[in-house]
Amino acid sequence: MKTQNPSATLSIAVAVAWGLALTAGRALAGTGETLWDPTRPPVVATRAAVAAAAEPAPVLSAIMGAPGARVAIFNGQLVHSGGKVGDYTIEAVFDDGVRYRHGGAAHDLHLHQGSSSKTSQKPAPAALSGVNSP
Repeated sequence: MKTQNPSATLSIAVAVAWGLALTAGRALAGTGETLWDPTRPPVVATRAAVAAAAEPAPVLSAIMGAPGARVAIFNGQLVHSGGKVGDYTIEAVFDDGVRYRHGGAAHDLHLHQGSSSKTSQKPAPAALSGVNSP
């Protein structure tokens, strides 16, 4: 009677288990499915959050004209105060930016800056220079 080496049997069992795991992983990868973790909390995404994440930020390219007759290039289109570009309504055109309304909220967008929810037309002079005056 032939006796088997216990460590050799264990090695074969481990190799078979790894092979089955890799085969199952490849099968799932081929179908585009991912493994589900039952301990992970559910992700709840609202339609507004998904839309906001998918929508790119508006782009302000230029401001032209004189006070009272200014126009802006907003998202690649020439607009004036009261104009619309897609879902954006331009409320005002300043010498350095625009105030627009989107999604029920007003935002200021200045040249060379990102969008913000500020309602002031310009920052204070100390904020522009970055240095406090004595």
